[in-house]
Amino acid sequence: MSSYVMEAENLYKKYGDLEIIKGTSLKIKEGEKVAIVGKSGSGKSTLLNLLALLDRKDGGKIYYSGKDSDDFKDEEIVRLRKGVISFVFQNSLLFEDFSAKENILLTLSISGIGKKEAEERSESLLSLVGLKDRMNHRPRELSGGERQRVAIARAVSTSSSLIFFDEPTGSLDEEAKKSVEDLLFSSSLLEKKAALIVTHDKDLKDRADTAYLLRGGRLEKI
Repeated sequence: MSSYVMEAENLYKKYGDLEIIKGTSLKIKEGEKVAIVGKSGSGKSTLLNLLALLDRKDGGKIYYSGKDSDDFKDEEIVRLRKGVISFVFQNSLLFEDFSAKENILLTLSISGIGKKEAEERSESLLSLVGLKDRMNHRPRELSGGERQRVAIARAVSTSSSLIFFDEPTGSLDEEAKKSVEDLLFSSSLLEKKAALIVTHDKDLKDRADTAYLLRGGRLEKI
């Protein structure tokens, strides 16, 4: 089995006559934290969506644990999204009618985790992200930083080996941003998880194991 969680080779993506991604390659090791920076409109989110198999590429290859994603059947892609990859977006995308704990329970239920284990795991994770006393609050009752910490707890609740972060600190104030950054890089919560972080945040970029600039549709190591 490949030592890389995900590998991309010579990716291309265009919309009409406009080429957004032009022959980009990337490899992510187990537990590696990779940051991608670039100007607005450079294609960072487009690249993330391609790598996460949320959008269709126009050329190139994407491998998960050495397996060619072109060979994946629909049910294999569903399994990938349930158990191998997970997501944290800028606006957390929590279910507004559910409490913090229920947001995690729902994810665990979809992943096939039993009720008792799901209860224990969700409470443990919310304690680890500093929200033990807020687990029964709904998202509208939480601050932006607290919502992102719930989103991170939800993302790591399953057995996923790779988490995609799309501007995870983009809408946070400095204090909330620091708490989220510390969760990403200083806690045991994500120690064994690989992460691909699309960001404008210089601090996130500087703390990553590997950082790239997306420019002209291609990645440059920085």
